[in-house]
Amino acid sequence: MIGVCARSALVAAGLALCCASAAAEDLQSLARDAEGDTLALIVHGVEGHEATVREFQRRYPKLDVQVLVQNPSTMAPRIIIEQQNGIYAWDSWWAGTAALEHMVRPAGGFAPITDYVVLPDILDPGTWRAPAYRYTSQEPYVFVHSMSVEETLFFNTDVVKGLQIRRAQDLLDPRLEGRIAIRDPTAGSAAHNGTYTVAELVREEGPDFVRRLLVDQRAALIENNRQLTDGALRGDYAVVIGGNSEILAQCQNWGGCRSVERLPFGTPVSTRGVAVMRNPPHPKAVKLWINWLLSREGQEVYVREWAKDQSAGASSMRRDVAPDPQQARFDPDYDHLERYGLYGMEVGKEELARTLRLVEEVKRGMPRHAPASTLVVLILALALVIFMLVRAFTRGAMRPQSPALAGSAPDR
Repeated sequence: MIGVCARSALVAAGLALCCASAAAEDLQSLARDAEGDTLALIVHGVEGHEATVREFQRRYPKLDVQVLVQNPSTMAPRIIIEQQNGIYAWDSWWAGTAALEHMVRPAGGFAPITDYVVLPDILDPGTWRAPAYRYTSQEPYVFVHSMSVEETLFFNTDVVKGLQIRRAQDLLDPRLEGRIAIRDPTAGSAAHNGTYTVAELVREEGPDFVRRLLVDQRAALIENNRQLTDGALRGDYAVVIGGNSEILAQCQNWGGCRSVERLPFGTPVSTRGVAVMRNPPHPKAVKLWINWLLSREGQEVYVREWAKDQSAGASSMRRDVAPDPQQARFDPDYDHLERYGLYGMEVGKEELARTLRLVEEVKRGMPRHAPASTLVVLILALALVIFMLVRAFTRGAMRPQSPALAGSAPDR
């Protein structure tokens, strides 16, 4: 029996080596075809993305790779407008999938990625964990290669002494009134981690829970992700919803922020994917890029580079690529993805829309507060007006009276 198992293992290893060799040959062939060409690439502004692209450039030096680093919510409207005006300047886009799926795909901004895939193992469902979720929609436009559970609820234990938060209902504790901040789900042109986390709370606890969070607990709605996260780190708020995990991880890696912990609920799944733009100007170059990135070689580079600077997400959906050991706990249960909110995919679109409608409805009934920056400007303006009035009054009081006003005739 042991001999049979050993022979089976050797056969499996041999097949893996054979497949890897064939993939390498296919990539070399694609590289020869693309030699001297240009690749116009858009990537999400995360170091893991940029480092992976630099490694691709190093491996294929005869390809001119031009990279635009841009936030998806900013880039999506630009691409739509450019294509409406007949401008097709980009070959491929690699980012978190929400803006790609919910904004650009419905506008017809992508080409079927399967038209550019050459390596057979990429198209083989058996290569991938949860093969039914390889694309963000029923159509093969945005290829999802990585998923991770997002933990964006932060709790600063120093703000409310003695308070313990173990489940979502604990956020309704009266001691937290006025001490919760949420990244405004409706801010910006595309959904973000604040939107996803609130949507997950709606899914887990129901819409009435989120209404009470916003109204009864007087949660502050903050647009800026950095400002929100800093509010938890400084202790301005006890709880923030939709915080930046990387900022918290960096602070803790440097030995700070020890009183801030991540809460284990309201955890949606983040999806990262790649797409080929409609009418790509450099089809040979983009074919090499897509096949390399989604190959075993490309995904191993992605996992390695992502793990260097990110606290979660260093994982590939390829079965033959192991996740980073320190980040494996953020992998979702691929056999039961229906348990999660997949808001960067078509299946999560309606839940996302319901959440946005709910928040907009609640905001319409909430008293409007001026942003802190506006208040500062108003205070400074008022101080300037007071200063000018005092200065004018002082000058008037100190000015000598004229002879006429004193009752004497003017000199002739």
